[in-house]
Amino acid sequence: MRVLYLDCSAGAAGDMILGALLDCGIPREDFQEQLSLLPLSGYTFKTSRVSKKGMRALQVKVEVFEKQPFRNFAQVKELISSSSLSSSIKNTGMLIFETLAQAEAKIHGVNKAEVHFHEIGAVDSIVDIMGSAIALNMLNIDEIWGSELPLGKGYIKTDHGTIPLPAPATMEILRQHRIPCHGLPFKGETVTPTGAAILGVFCSSFSPLPPLIIKKTGYGAGLKNFSYPNLLRAFIGETTTNTLEKQARENMQPAKNTLLTEQVEILEANIDDLNPEIYDYLMERLFEAGALDVFFTPVQMKKNRPAVKVTILSSPHKAWEMGAILLQETTTLGYRRYSAEKIMLPRRVKVLKTPWGKVRVKIAGSAPPYHNIAPEYIDCLQIAKKEGIPLKRVYSSIWRMLSSIS
Repeated sequence: MRVLYLDCSAGAAGDMILGALLDCGIPREDFQEQLSLLPLSGYTFKTSRVSKKGMRALQVKVEVFEKQPFRNFAQVKELISSSSLSSSIKNTGMLIFETLAQAEAKIHGVNKAEVHFHEIGAVDSIVDIMGSAIALNMLNIDEIWGSELPLGKGYIKTDHGTIPLPAPATMEILRQHRIPCHGLPFKGETVTPTGAAILGVFCSSFSPLPPLIIKKTGYGAGLKNFSYPNLLRAFIGETTTNTLEKQARENMQPAKNTLLTEQVEILEANIDDLNPEIYDYLMERLFEAGALDVFFTPVQMKKNRPAVKVTILSSPHKAWEMGAILLQETTTLGYRRYSAEKIMLPRRVKVLKTPWGKVRVKIAGSAPPYHNIAPEYIDCLQIAKKEGIPLKRVYSSIWRMLSSIS
């Protein structure tokens, strides 16, 4: 698995993230060609090598030479939609702006559609966000993880006046996406709303650097100078079978009879006016976006109307994206979201050699005895199709082999 890890030990801003991604070896001409597909004008995009406390990093700058209009959320969405960028890049960019709009709307007590982005709607912020989405697409990453975020204190001047740090919009995004953070003893903005929003959409989890074989590194410079190197690092690496097995042993095999816990978000919506054919596509989209589980339950609503309750289980950092898909693809006007704790048996995967090839087997519980052993359905199905034998025969044969394990 090809993994991107974003080390934000000095903080995070849109230009720092973009600089770190570009520094991972993205051809500048190819990136510029993609960026030019955005219908923006009156600016130049420049990169340069700078030194941050003796460490070399890539700094990106957007220089505007024409007056730009203020843009609200709808205008930014229209700008992105009208571009010739791929749908995946557009969707990523819109999710980031959706995150920003939702945070600003809550902080200022207005409807999301009324939010004027001011600094965020400016050309440099649009380039930072869409450029990061383009760069991520070009890097062909399977999974993205990030570090916890350091937060400075004090005050900063904005179009809304002087506001406290961390900026309220930043804190709202950290809350919404459950991004872990810690305070710093000095004054200064280390994490911007744009940086927090990009990380919230990009990252599936936030943790220390996992076991990886590092293939590429990138360093993105911030504009400010602190007592430490103000840069964000990007590590691209690959997991191996041994790495994954080691993680499984360390994370999924605690002491005997110990149960595992995991925080999840549950999203629900009751829908009574959606074309039933759309539910299949909705489930497909949610799983592709990283949902842990999706299920539909028939319910009776007021006036005894038949309806479907859509339930989505999601990791905390993916919940916002799940909600956006639910609103985009169904007729619901809103959804319920609440936190829960998932209690699980420790589990691992064993590869079993069979006469037809290898089959993965999920083993749950402490050994011996195991609480549950189950062959992977997809592996069994492929064998049945390839060999032209009944699926139930494949299962029964593998179960006989598994009896020696338990």
